[in-house]
Amino acid sequence: MAKFNEVQKRKRAAIAERKRLAHGDPVTAKLKAKQQTIPVSGKRKRKLLKKWRRDQKEVVEKGLVTMEDVEMAIADGEGTLKVNSKTSTKFNVKKGLKLKQLKRGNPGKNKSKSKPASAASVDVMVE
Repeated sequence: MAKFNEVQKRKRAAIAERKRLAHGDPVTAKLKAKQQTIPVSGKRKRKLLKKWRRDQKEVVEKGLVTMEDVEMAIADGEGTLKVNSKTSTKFNVKKGLKLKQLKRGNPGKNKSKSKPASAASVDVMVE
């Protein structure tokens, strides 16, 4: 068992080294600690998008941004127009068990319903 532990240590060290080379800081070769993404429920996401749209509407109504500004930005090749200094936020929607089951479907659910019709009922239907 001790041999396995040593082999595993070497494997982990090799993997960590490869990650540092690929994703680490070029000078120090240290990996940056990424913040975990915070899952946002669908309800919260809709609420935030509603608020964002309301803010955008108010900005246009106040005249801070006009359609001419948008057209000029597109003509200049900027592509995107930044009104607020806030950065865009990526929302992670929870993918719960129910959603996964709906996507996957229930293969055993419809087995009992699909019984072949008996011969007697077929004869009655023909007449």
